[in-house]
Amino acid sequence: MKLALVFDISSVMLSIRNKSTYKTLKILLLQKKKFLTTIIPTIKSNYNQMTNHNNTNHLIILPCHSIWKQGGRTLGDSRDEWHLVDFQIEGYDHLSMKHHILLSISELNQDPKSHLIISGGETKKEAGPISESLSYYMLAKELFKNDEELILDRISTETFARDSFENVVFSICRFYEIFGTYPERITIVGFEFKRKRFLDLHLETALLFPKEKVVYIGNAPDPKDITDKEEKERYFKEIDENEYKFAVSLFETDWYGINSGLLKKKMKRNPFNRYHGYVQSNPHLADFLIAIHDNSSKTNENEKIRDLLLHMPWIE
Repeated sequence: MKLALVFDISSVMLSIRNKSTYKTLKILLLQKKKFLTTIIPTIKSNYNQMTNHNNTNHLIILPCHSIWKQGGRTLGDSRDEWHLVDFQIEGYDHLSMKHHILLSISELNQDPKSHLIISGGETKKEAGPISESLSYYMLAKELFKNDEELILDRISTETFARDSFENVVFSICRFYEIFGTYPERITIVGFEFKRKRFLDLHLETALLFPKEKVVYIGNAPDPKDITDKEEKERYFKEIDENEYKFAVSLFETDWYGINSGLLKKKMKRNPFNRYHGYVQSNPHLADFLIAIHDNSSKTNENEKIRDLLLHMPWIE
């Protein structure tokens, strides 16, 4: 029997409505050590055997940048099918986003040991409680109707990320939820102007993930209505300047996005007050995830937080 979406432990934990079931789970969670070391590994082991994905070691991350409105006739080609902000319009960013989906699935097809995780939370109030990642997933299903097995078996969603760092670390957590192990290699598909942010700041500096085991595949917006060469050059120069001003410069001093500037952005991108359960499902990362939580002590230093990762298997 195929799985419509790969089982999401954290989402189930946070979505229980039956009171008796909730009380049972609450007791288990209070018995943290026993629960984390016995029950979750058993679930993962059984799941791995069921899906025969024990040799999967390559995580492909597709960070989302918007929400596709399901049911669009042009399958993402029309701007009207997307919830876009002003700066995404001139460069026809929605076409780049659709291309990200196509690129990531192309990468997935090239490596049988890979698994694609689409990452993005419920960030837009006007869209309702629809995650960016679910909307991308549904568009992928429409684009690959003749390859349903690929979509169902080798693509999952991560539905809590609110910024680029969370895209990375939460996708790593999600990979562990699915396979009971952490990825040995990572590929990220996104905008080229965000390459430095993902590779140098998130993966190498903040997570100590070996740079030689990471691949970044990027494309660029296409402001095709701008015909003047100098004006187009100014457009791309402004993109690079804004990337540094509003992202790179902030993450250079606040690796984990837990201080005022970056934290405020994340809070605005969580209109439905959704919270992940990765602390429970990823015991090896629990202390680290607690340290970077929204309510964590803002006196935590970058290096002290990073020290909580030194036992992780990707750190040699």
